Amino acid sequence: MTRVAWQRLVRPTGGAVLSLATDGHILLAGTASGAFVATQPGETWVPLPFPANWGRLELANPVAIAPWGDRYIATPSGLYRSKVDGSWQRCLEATSIVALRTSREGEQQLVVVADQLDGVLISPDAGTSWEAANAGLATQVEIVDLALSPRFAEDHLALLVTSDGVFVNRSRRWRWQAAAPVPGLLECGAFLTNESGRVSCLVGGDEGLFRSDDRGRSWRVISLPHQGSWSVLATDRAGRVVAAASDRSLVWSSDGEHWEALPDLPSPALSLAVLDERWLVVGTLSQGCLLGERPVTTWREWNDELYGHFPLGIVVRANGELVTSDYSGTVLRSPDEGRTWERVVLDRGLAQFAGGATGPLFALALDAVLRSSDALHWQEVYALDDISESTWLLVSDDGRTVFLIEHDVEPTLEPVVLLHASTDGGITWQTSESEAFALVQGAALAPNGSALALLTVRMEDLRQALSIRTLPDGDWRHYPWSEPLPETGIVRMLWSENGEAILVVAENEVWIVRQPLGRPLIRFVEELDNPVSALGRAGTTGWFIATGTSLWYCETTGELRKLEPSLPQHTIVAVTGGRAVGALQGYAADVGGTIWRFAEE
Repeated sequence: MTRVAWQRLVRPTGGAVLSLATDGHILLAGTASGAFVATQPGETWVPLPFPANWGRLELANPVAIAPWGDRYIATPSGLYRSKVDGSWQRCLEATSIVALRTSREGEQQLVVVADQLDGVLISPDAGTSWEAANAGLATQVEIVDLALSPRFAEDHLALLVTSDGVFVNRSRRWRWQAAAPVPGLLECGAFLTNESGRVSCLVGGDEGLFRSDDRGRSWRVISLPHQGSWSVLATDRAGRVVAAASDRSLVWSSDGEHWEALPDLPSPALSLAVLDERWLVVGTLSQGCLLGERPVTTWREWNDELYGHFPLGIVVRANGELVTSDYSGTVLRSPDEGRTWERVVLDRGLAQFAGGATGPLFALALDAVLRSSDALHWQEVYALDDISESTWLLVSDDGRTVFLIEHDVEPTLEPVVLLHASTDGGITWQTSESEAFALVQGAALAPNGSALALLTVRMEDLRQALSIRTLPDGDWRHYPWSEPLPETGIVRMLWSENGEAILVVAENEVWIVRQPLGRPLIRFVEELDNPVSALGRAGTTGWFIATGTSLWYCETTGELRKLEPSLPQHTIVAVTGGRAVGALQGYAADVGGTIWRFAEE
């Protein structure tokens, strides 16, 4: 064991607020960094205390507050229930939930989710047991939103918005029926009620907002003060007041017929919550929550103790600068090793961030690779149609060699690996395609850009292998992995600074590959107590390994030491060594967005 001291450098508030929910009193915010609760507009946010041994609560989207008081939070790792008594329940394992709704139906506490893979799932007992409710839907349907009528206990009306159109359920037996066609690509749906209790359907997309007063049998376009692609709809709990968002534009109506434009937002809207006729809350990409009070003339930031800056990486530059970027597209640069900071907001969501000690820095957005020479000014250098879920952005230490590796499945269901490469610092790019791999689990680039390493499952024999290619034009060499690794999840890989070893971590299994450019020697090191959450180089001597709040030091020889004490707060999601030669020190970023310095005592 080695003792280290921790120093907090910066923790910005705000960031990406992915989802909002309200029961008219309490507000629940799901951010890139967790879930937060407030009981009055403008008061300090309080984080939901997620059990430490359950992993992380980041990328909380969607969220819901049930009529019986429980809070529900969906994340990529599962659906969780925070009960009124303070206990937690894991309702579903790893999910791709896009909509989450709750309602009472007699004695039943109904939870309804729309999942991209499993379709509609229903729990009649608050999330304990589940059954599918996909009757009437095609086997492969891409769901984008789901809504329940404010009078669901009486009318059983549910609205399902998909890439193929709108479906309506009108009975307790849950059978979906296709509604009349709606123009354009749809993104959201909601229900409205008038003073007499009559229910109307609303859907929004790239052709505008549409309304149906006959349960989806016919639609009419809504005349709005703004034109745009409407991606978010929200109503108050009674379904009387409605708001809609299109990028930075917002419209609001108290009857669904007469709409008013609200002031433009400083950042694109990701989520909305209508508390009542007076208060509207907007969750944005980079500015956290904004609060509006009718008549809205200006937006007020509401970010006290609200954190949504999920870090993507930390780069230590040769001149002593620190640069970090996060999910919300916020870049922080410190010219003096963390004493002062400059901030740049790109106003586009980011997926990955990478760079070396010198040369340009790179960030991966959803539709492009971005480049910067100073971390303050960014330009788009390589456009992408889309990125797959399994994608790696790799950059050499001098910033000249850049790889973007994508593993995807073609429409024919055949796996394909795309290698987008630049050898001139991102100025020009070449793309090559390989069908030799059934699966790519991990990727790493040698620090000097001389070789690329992948952990693959080869089509030829469906066995896991270490696949290495010398650059720029070498052939692939494949070395069978000595023992099977889990084929679910991403494998983390990182070359040592001297290029003589590769650290490979699959969940909590630590391996080292010696002599990767000669005859690789694959050696198992140790099984850690918890899954690894981040890797970073520790100078020339080895690597840092983060497992939740714990930090380990692994020498290139395979010796593993735990650094004590653990990080004071949240899970570490990025780590890197510092510039000092011979000293065990570096920088870490946690899921809450805090940047830390640590050093051996």
